[in-house]
Amino acid sequence: MTVSRWTRLRMILTVAVLVGAFSLVLFRTYGLQTAQGARLRKLAERQHTKQVTLPPRRGSIFDRHRTPLAISIDVDSVYANPRQIKPEERLYVASQLADALGLDRWAVAQRLNSERYFVWIKRHITPKQSMRLDQLKLSGVAMVKESNRFYPNGGLASNVVGFVGLDARGLGGLEYAYEDLLRGRGRRVVRLRDALGRPVLASGRMDRPTAGHDIFVSIDRAIQHQAEQAAATAYSQVDPERGWVSIVVIDPQSGDILAMANAPSFDANNFGRSQPGERRNRAVNDAFEPGSAIKVVTLASALEHSAVHAGEIFDTGRGSFKIGRHVIHDSRPYSKLSVEDCLIKSSNICISQIAARLGRRRLFKALQQFGFGTKTGVRLPGERRGTLRDYRSWSDVGLANISFGQGMTATVLQLARAMSAIANDGILMRPRLVTAIRATDGKTMASFEPTGHRIIAASTANKLRKMLNEVTSERGTAPLAALAHYSTAGKTGTAQKADPTTGKYAEDRWVASFVGFAPATNPQIVVAVVVNEPAGKSYYGGDVAGPIFAQVARHALRYRGVEPDRVFASKPTTHRAPRKAPVALQPRQAPALPGSAEVVVPDFTGLSMHQVLETARRIGLQVTLRGSGRAVAQTPGPGPIGDKSCVVEFRPAG
Repeated sequence: MTVSRWTRLRMILTVAVLVGAFSLVLFRTYGLQTAQGARLRKLAERQHTKQVTLPPRRGSIFDRHRTPLAISIDVDSVYANPRQIKPEERLYVASQLADALGLDRWAVAQRLNSERYFVWIKRHITPKQSMRLDQLKLSGVAMVKESNRFYPNGGLASNVVGFVGLDARGLGGLEYAYEDLLRGRGRRVVRLRDALGRPVLASGRMDRPTAGHDIFVSIDRAIQHQAEQAAATAYSQVDPERGWVSIVVIDPQSGDILAMANAPSFDANNFGRSQPGERRNRAVNDAFEPGSAIKVVTLASALEHSAVHAGEIFDTGRGSFKIGRHVIHDSRPYSKLSVEDCLIKSSNICISQIAARLGRRRLFKALQQFGFGTKTGVRLPGERRGTLRDYRSWSDVGLANISFGQGMTATVLQLARAMSAIANDGILMRPRLVTAIRATDGKTMASFEPTGHRIIAASTANKLRKMLNEVTSERGTAPLAALAHYSTAGKTGTAQKADPTTGKYAEDRWVASFVGFAPATNPQIVVAVVVNEPAGKSYYGGDVAGPIFAQVARHALRYRGVEPDRVFASKPTTHRAPRKAPVALQPRQAPALPGSAEVVVPDFTGLSMHQVLETARRIGLQVTLRGSGRAVAQTPGPGPIGDKSCVVEFRPAG
């Protein structure tokens, strides 16, 4: 049978069309599967999966006794899938969410008026709010567990510890400085969903989270608390616009920072309500002219280089001494002063003459050796190094100014570190804040041992301690810093502040400071107190900062179980009582309310168990003792009570 020409043509056309169509399908398949495969696969995954990365559990921060300063707890956060909520029901759902969570109704409604699959409604809600939402059972609304940062002690050490934001990232203090170690690795949750965004699997893929490391610091919560109370009280007496108070407590033998308190301060649990100035760690972030506290360094270097000798007398010209066109003044007119009296009376004129003998280069090197002009290495955000100009740029009057703390700046921590070298027989310890870093399984990842080096001879440090002890006597500049039961040593600082508008020193703006240690015979603590712009009639360091030092040092010594090395019958004077065996410290009795028959609980802080029991027996108080060592806390606190019972917590000294 012959095939017609037309039929043959139709067969050829049909085959050509089929081949062309098949080629087109193959080309399109190649384009979708190979050329655009990766991109289209991602688009598909975005349509039927949802990824939510939840912040990891941050490591905790503990004080030296393993008391938590910052911890992470699991709390609920609320999110919604607007596609699962019918448009006509969105306003109702928004209203219910707003009432349950304390939010603005229209703001919530605006979030729900979206075609997105996921929107946050509120992060970190309270347990009560979680229960309310569980009862409402709103369509398209769900909760997920998140790790929330919590500071058990509120504002305690908040300037040091810092704070975190909603995304669990550190924003200040140690939280920021050690973010890479504290944060850990986040948890990525992948859920499958249908075309409407509804989950088709209750639980999808989940990455294994890695918790952050725990950090242990040298801060002692009890000493920190007392220092913060003292700072807050002193802050009420400074200029409210520009004033601040900062206190640093250091163990001179180890360099451990036991307390770093600032006022004003803030509550880390509510950092959003604070001002930037309240979140500032003044102890390391603010540098100021230290004033006469630097005289200790000048005299230390002079003694080291034999530029002066014991018993030498200096003519101070009745309070006025001319250097070139400039005149140096003392706060009081003195005629002649010994080397010892130069420090005890805090004479600018006397120390200027000593500095002239010492010379620019040697004084500059001494200041560097004591740590001025360099950071302490404590690794806190924004630490200042202070200013210390090269000695080759000093004039004669510039040398004099530097010798008594003008023309240079320092931080509170630098002052405390420098005085620690005198207290520690001439060995300058590196300030230690972080003592160890550990993983959540308890494995120690890093530990930091005390480190230091000698900068002056032990004999020089011993001479200076004896001189500084007399500074707190009646003939010195800081009798108000003396302690009744402990020998005390230290140096005052009273520095005029520069007026930024005139470039000259202001007549009404001062920085008052006192940095000292106790007991002077065997130093156990160093306390530096700086009061910026005191508003009272007195602005001298001994009058303003001295009493604050005494308050903090007294508590710290008793709390750490340091035995008294002196006993006074009344107010301390230069006439010391004969050396006797240490007497038992008596509890400080809280005042009773007029006409009250209730038992008045004394302040047991710093007492031994035997002393607490004896006092409780005497006043008819039932006490429950917890721990061992010295009393550090009590419930209820000092004052009248009705049930005649009290719980006292103890902790070993150290």
